[in-house]
Amino acid sequence: MTPPRQFFSINFQDCKQPIEGKVLMKVRSAIGSGSIRIIAALVLWVGMLLATGSPGLCAPPFSFAVVGDTRTEPFAPGGRDQEAFIKKTLEKRYIGGKIDLFFDSDSGVFTRATITDKHRKVLNLYYQSGWPRIITEQAGDSEPRFIMHDSGRQWVYNQIINAMNRRGKSRVLFLLHGGDIPLFGYPGPAFPSNPYWQLFHREFLSRVPDAPDIYLPGRVLAAVGNHETWMDDNIDGMLTTMPWLKEFGLSSQKRIYDVTYHNCMFIFLDSGGYSGHGTQWTGKHPLFKKQMEYLTRKLAEAKSEKLNHVFVVYHKPSYVQVGHNPLPLEQSPHHFITPFSNDLNIVVFNSHTHTTEYYIVDGIRYLVLGGGGAPQKFDKCKKPSKQKEKYWSVWPRPEEYNYLEVRVNNNHLKGVIHRFRPTDPKDPVTSVVVFEK
Repeated sequence: MTPPRQFFSINFQDCKQPIEGKVLMKVRSAIGSGSIRIIAALVLWVGMLLATGSPGLCAPPFSFAVVGDTRTEPFAPGGRDQEAFIKKTLEKRYIGGKIDLFFDSDSGVFTRATITDKHRKVLNLYYQSGWPRIITEQAGDSEPRFIMHDSGRQWVYNQIINAMNRRGKSRVLFLLHGGDIPLFGYPGPAFPSNPYWQLFHREFLSRVPDAPDIYLPGRVLAAVGNHETWMDDNIDGMLTTMPWLKEFGLSSQKRIYDVTYHNCMFIFLDSGGYSGHGTQWTGKHPLFKKQMEYLTRKLAEAKSEKLNHVFVVYHKPSYVQVGHNPLPLEQSPHHFITPFSNDLNIVVFNSHTHTTEYYIVDGIRYLVLGGGGAPQKFDKCKKPSKQKEKYWSVWPRPEEYNYLEVRVNNNHLKGVIHRFRPTDPKDPVTSVVVFEK
């Protein structure tokens, strides 16, 4: 997973529109003086100029994937002998809910849990080998509906791994994750004691092929979600499972960083953990004001370096209509991004709400990519965004698991959502272009 650092080679064969960039890739710590720069050798740059007659470097085409909210629900292995531990685990997750456990009459293995909340909403979790495989939700006297199939998350992971294994131009080089990989830091936060980070490693990270030719220390770049901090104040799970993120500047006290790759800049912000007052920007490492100063500085830098595209990743969405409420206007990065929208092609990736949505606001694209595998949300939030949502054309929304593939070719950008709808008997697997510029 961690290829050795070295200077990269550049294939200019397919470059058509040179850019005036001096650096193809650089990775910087978000705050502080430390920086990591990988720069094309001067002799290579001069050689390219002599060979092509181009006035500057050309960014080769490449693709990356984006996903969010891939977490599952409580891991609860064992049987009747472990009933007390199973119940304790579920109580930590479903605080205040009435919990009933069911065991196989012959083997005694734990097979199902029902959780009833104060509003008479009932969750049914069907277990196999300690993991919830199917979850249904029933409100009052209504019919139960599926909100999670374990196969959805596995389909997403399998498709991304397949894309990373492709050959040629269609290969996906790396994955951006919008946060919420684990459920929480119980029974222990760090990788050796946390079953959720171990599951992520087993199902995905261990299968990611090495790619020393892309010159990144790891092929997964992630933002900190609220579940990364639940019972894990120091994000030990994230740092021990994906230690290469430290090379980008991520730490328990510094949870923002940026990566410049070819003609694109990727900026990761920290919207923080749980708030008892609804959706709030609660990130403290650093605080909102400092993060926005950092964001503004990076956007100005991207503009001055004449980069084509900037991708901003933070967990809690600025615009959404289903699930959790959007961020309050005064806590949204949108106002800090807008001044640069005429000079840069800016796309924002969020998750958090366990649904998929797409907006264009003041020329900026916002994609909520919460269909990675977590229990899905279908109901309108209390304060839905007034902006027009552009992804869905049907209501109610079906159960859907997906990821976004972004294809970059100089100043051209194309976003394709690959999706799996397990309850659609006719076309369960489809792809759709959501934006092209």
